[in-house]
Amino acid sequence: MDSNNQDFSSTVLTAVAKKREWFDTVLLPKVQDNYRLHLTCVNTIIDVLVKKSLINPDPYKKDKKISSIVLPDDHGFNENERATQLGIRLSDYQSMLDYICNYMKFTVEQLNTEKIRKLLELNAVFNWNNLSPNSPKINSRSLFICISEAKNNSPALQTAMINDSLSKTKEALDIITAGLQELNDFIRELYKCDIRRTILQNKDFDKTKANSAQMLEEIKRLFPSCMPKRPFATDLVNEVVAEETSPNKAELQAKLLGKFKIEDSGKTEQKKNTVTSHDILMDALRILGSSSEQYSVILDKITTNHNIIQSGRKSFGDKVARLLRKVFGLPEKPEEYQVLLIDPTTKESKKEKLNYTEFHDNLAKRIKYYSAITSKQSLVFQRLDAQEDTKSLEFLNKQMTDNNQMQIVLSALDEFFKSNAPVSDRSKIKGLKMDLSMVKNILIKVNQYRAEYVALLEEKEQMMKLGITE
Repeated sequence: MDSNNQDFSSTVLTAVAKKREWFDTVLLPKVQDNYRLHLTCVNTIIDVLVKKSLINPDPYKKDKKISSIVLPDDHGFNENERATQLGIRLSDYQSMLDYICNYMKFTVEQLNTEKIRKLLELNAVFNWNNLSPNSPKINSRSLFICISEAKNNSPALQTAMINDSLSKTKEALDIITAGLQELNDFIRELYKCDIRRTILQNKDFDKTKANSAQMLEEIKRLFPSCMPKRPFATDLVNEVVAEETSPNKAELQAKLLGKFKIEDSGKTEQKKNTVTSHDILMDALRILGSSSEQYSVILDKITTNHNIIQSGRKSFGDKVARLLRKVFGLPEKPEEYQVLLIDPTTKESKKEKLNYTEFHDNLAKRIKYYSAITSKQSLVFQRLDAQEDTKSLEFLNKQMTDNNQMQIVLSALDEFFKSNAPVSDRSKIKGLKMDLSMVKNILIKVNQYRAEYVALLEEKEQMMKLGITE
């Protein structure tokens, strides 16, 4: 192996290191963000199907412990089992997405070829890009039938929400699939780089072995000691040998380096500038609105938990008092809980009385309002879109403050329900931790958009001070 080849190997290793950093900081975070968007869309669709009694929620969902990607069942079932079977499979799919979004690390080191294969297989459990009554897969076919039934005689807003969720989830999965396939190709190149680094640059490698047959034999000789416990991938080893020794190696080397090119930052900046600050702000508001689906799940859970607590507290005297209030037309006594609020930043705690009825009603109103923000066709969104950005930013800032406080209160309420439910009913209490984590992820994303909006404004102001105008 001559000095030119050694220089080329060094060039490849440098380019690969930069490409790896790009995967870890740019592409893979983008893939995970799109999984979060996909999960939000799936939550919307599941919520609609459950409310219309087209599927039955999995009663054993919270008992299933998840530590790796397991594909939902895809075996056939009878038509009269559709509501139950599809409900279980969608629930399993939803749980897998939640595990991916909140527990998996999206880095080159963590995502090996086996995990990528599992992710791609999971993406295909429901053919979101082509749901059809003629689909050969029963899961996709059944989901199409249920979604079609859900749209029938539904309000225009609800139909728009379903269509919007389907459209977004198709776009998200296209980005996810392309990203994972690109990573899979890169991992193959990493294997080849390991051969270059550990074998071709090894002091024991005989550099006089210049032709392809000799180099292949030399790699085989050193492989067990240099790359122990790694499989010998003949096709990839042959690619390395060809890139080093073949008559058209210059062409192969140029092609290889082309795989490690990173998108020009100037083009990225130009692309970024085509998006206005107003668009970024509106996107932030729509992402915030997507939390309505998770809040709706939380509202159902705290209602169930509240009823369990109240059923354990209703003495004969309570029932008589309630009857008398009803007879004389007196307002119901406010239902209050003593909860422990813990500031996540300072860890300071304080006890506070929570008017549960008022809190419940306010959360229900928030869900309704946020749900409207997600649709560009809604009057709520159009009003926000038409007003000055300063007012929209003020609104967004207030909502973020309110949501952060809501997280604290809901966490306190979650602990209260778990601690105060009758012992015989504690297994029935529905925990909120996973749901709150999903809301938190949405708020983090909103915060990123808000920061991007503010940064863009500051950049424009700075340019104006310098006398630069677009």
